[in-house]
Amino acid sequence: MHPRSRLIRSISPHFALRLLLFGAFLGSAFAQLPLIYNRSVYNAASFLPAGLPSGAIAQGSIFSLFGANLGPSQTAKANSFPLGTNLAGVTLNVIQGSTTVSAIPVYVSPSQINAIMPSDAPLGAAALQVIYNNARSNMSPVRITNNAFGIFTALGTGLGPGVLQNFVTAGNQPINAPTISAQPGQTITLWGTGLGPVTGGDNVPPPAGNLPVQTEVFVGGVSAKVVYSGRTPCCSGTDQIVFQVPANAPQGCWVPVYVRTAGTTISNVVSIAIASSGGTCTNPTLPIISSSFLNGGKLGAAIVARGITLEDIGVTAPVNVTADYHLSFGFTLSGATFPFNPAITLPPPGTCTVYAEQGELMNTNPLPGSLPPPTSLDFGPPFLLTGPNGSHMLNTTFGGPVRAGFLGGQISNNILPDSLFLNPGSYSVTGFGGADVGAFMTSFTIPQPLTWTNQTQLVTVKRTQPLTLAWAGGSSSDMNYIVGVGEDLPSNSSAVFVCVVPPGATSFTVPADMLANLPATRPNPLQSKDVIYLITAQGPSIQSLKATGLDKGATASYLINGKTVVFQ
Repeated sequence: MHPRSRLIRSISPHFALRLLLFGAFLGSAFAQLPLIYNRSVYNAASFLPAGLPSGAIAQGSIFSLFGANLGPSQTAKANSFPLGTNLAGVTLNVIQGSTTVSAIPVYVSPSQINAIMPSDAPLGAAALQVIYNNARSNMSPVRITNNAFGIFTALGTGLGPGVLQNFVTAGNQPINAPTISAQPGQTITLWGTGLGPVTGGDNVPPPAGNLPVQTEVFVGGVSAKVVYSGRTPCCSGTDQIVFQVPANAPQGCWVPVYVRTAGTTISNVVSIAIASSGGTCTNPTLPIISSSFLNGGKLGAAIVARGITLEDIGVTAPVNVTADYHLSFGFTLSGATFPFNPAITLPPPGTCTVYAEQGELMNTNPLPGSLPPPTSLDFGPPFLLTGPNGSHMLNTTFGGPVRAGFLGGQISNNILPDSLFLNPGSYSVTGFGGADVGAFMTSFTIPQPLTWTNQTQLVTVKRTQPLTLAWAGGSSSDMNYIVGVGEDLPSNSSAVFVCVVPPGATSFTVPADMLANLPATRPNPLQSKDVIYLITAQGPSIQSLKATGLDKGATASYLINGKTVVFQ
């Protein structure tokens, strides 16, 4: 018999019971320890993942962390000065080697803590630890920098409409919204955190005055005049930037706004509504769909798409992967004060925006807010698509609120034979009617595709330099978009830029600031997913879809050209 077996067999039943009870006690005790979730420390305004270039936490800024058993069951807030380093039994240590400083908690709950990173916190890599009622959490890594600005958003996700106040009078400063647009030249107060440290301590009311960091604001890509950039005297860690809407800024309901500090660090990108006369904005991009999104109503669409991606990074031989898809949806939309959906609330032509999240965007992870809570409409049986290659029932093969499926594909080098369906020609879509939407039939044309002329030349993309794409052919009524996706798999961080090309253009240059927060490609490219897309809503295919039960509807064909790249 093994000696260890003899030891176990020699334990008395009473002693074994005591061991089990002691183990249960230890398990219960450990279960109550504060736990900081992995990769869960963010700027409290931008929520940029730590794996992105601007994902560090600035000295003197407010940050959020998430976990379990972090604080009392009843939430607590710091409501008066001087602020303390202990709030309802919760303290936070910032540790770097032999240096330890205390962060200042301003909100505590079991699952979330908001705190101020001390202005004297050590720069560089450090660790955070939560202590609640003398129980210590795990150590969580944090990267501390001098400045990394985040703009607060109306939805609290770091995406969509920003917390921007239109200055009318001292007593009338409403938050900007699609029904409360700013006018060119109007003064705006932007709220955020991360302009950098202050002197005199973070536990007392901060002094007014511009902070020394260089601060720039861009509205629709146009530089704005900055009047003030510093702390708001009411609130430690909270910054205000006062700027004027440029007279030549583009107008629309979701005009992108971002802040650049120290000449290089780019904030999250939010949106502002701008209209020449104020009031309710109009959106120049996707006007049919976006107007329904703004005002509410019953919206439907039937869309087909061909995606062609040249994959030549991290493969033994370049291949073209081509696939045809269909998707359709019908929703009852209700108007919202701050509407946002990254697939619909696109910026004006000639401008770009950026979205970021913790997770893999190309692994079907939706952006926060990308699935609003509409009521789905019943279209009845699957649609019938008829074209040069015959007819195809549009059965759903992908789950979710959108009916979507695969129509055919091809991979070059004889890897997958050609089964493509969406070749150029005339098509019709027939709907047979359901409980909410009546029967319909609509026709459209898929034209000859455009040619991305400098596609193969894009291999290494330098994020500090503008990126130009050029193409030829297509239709004068096409609507083109440029999308770049960067994913860093080890840090589980993603960022995507979206640019809307002006009508009729055959080239477009993406500003370097829009590339700045894409993560760099890893030396092992299999640890990254980095792609540039030229997406075309093919003009001749964009037709109205009319059916009983719909206020607005449309059909369209999209051509999605992709190219794998290395972000440097």
